[in-house]
Amino acid sequence: MADIQRYPCEQCGAQLTFAPGTTVLKCPYCHHETPIAPPNQSVDELPLMAFVDKAVLDTALEESKVLHCNNCAAEFSLPANQETQECPFCGSNVVVATTPEHRIVPNAVLPFAVPDKDARAHTQKWLSSRFWAPNDLKKLALKEGKLKGMYIPYWTYDTQTETDYTGQRGEHYYVTVTSRDSNGNTVSRQERRTRWYPAAGHVSVFFDDVLVLGSDAIPQKYAQRLKQWNLSAVCAYEPRFLVGFQTMRYDVDLARGFELAKAMMQPEIDRTIRADIGGDEQMIHSKNTDYLHPHFKLLLLPIWVGGYRYRGKSFRFLVNGQTGEIQGEAPISVWKVLLAVLLGLIVAGVIIYLMSQQ
Repeated sequence: MADIQRYPCEQCGAQLTFAPGTTVLKCPYCHHETPIAPPNQSVDELPLMAFVDKAVLDTALEESKVLHCNNCAAEFSLPANQETQECPFCGSNVVVATTPEHRIVPNAVLPFAVPDKDARAHTQKWLSSRFWAPNDLKKLALKEGKLKGMYIPYWTYDTQTETDYTGQRGEHYYVTVTSRDSNGNTVSRQERRTRWYPAAGHVSVFFDDVLVLGSDAIPQKYAQRLKQWNLSAVCAYEPRFLVGFQTMRYDVDLARGFELAKAMMQPEIDRTIRADIGGDEQMIHSKNTDYLHPHFKLLLLPIWVGGYRYRGKSFRFLVNGQTGEIQGEAPISVWKVLLAVLLGLIVAGVIIYLMSQQ
């Protein structure tokens, strides 16, 4: 990966880092700035099938130092100016070097827009909103070095889908049903029923930029909730945007990513089939989908990763490096829960007592 290239400061010789929200590399010591040439906003979509056929020609041997965490299995590269340290995902220091491989090179990147201090402010606000969390959590989770900027690999897939289906269309109708009540009187009511008719047809749906997380190490339930991405700001891969940040290594390969993308497409295909069937209700009995002209990008998205340990247990949270949106987990204070239960019992007891005095 190109992120091991060194970019020394022209004034003091220190290693420059990318300044989020700008288009410059900035020296953390003398604050000298070096402009980054405007990136190409046009990103080529790569033909998936052709790429698979000549995969070796379209991959490159990793150049950066890649570390593997023995605790959570995350694999990530280090910036040129950093040494081996704890895992940014789980906080463990059980990290070891792993062997470089031939891998697909990212062809798109969304640069960081939220700087470190703003990410910490968002995190502080988020932690403060965790009512059930222990009181000392905020201080621990925001400890210096616990919030790390990382570029996370995502696959994006474009494809035209063509689906043949069979099913049934249900149409509601109403009949008048009479019965007798307890007094022997005749009572009428409208009862809804459904007539079912066979249905078959063909639907076409185009999918653009179906986003699939390229790592099993990132908490899926939180990463998939980070939805506030403005992908119109994506530009062609530029290594200078990665300077000073760690880069996640993908472990979801291109083929598996496409299978995950297909599963994500199914709800929209089903909605289109139901609309095509029409009627008041629909049943889908079978469907056969062809995925035509699939294309992809390997995209790096900016995420501030918070990983910490609290009383022997690992907790993680993610901060969207473009918008500041946060998804994550925090421990629950047993004492707060017990206090809430106790207060609830006291209130319930008071209410019962007052009602008994009436």
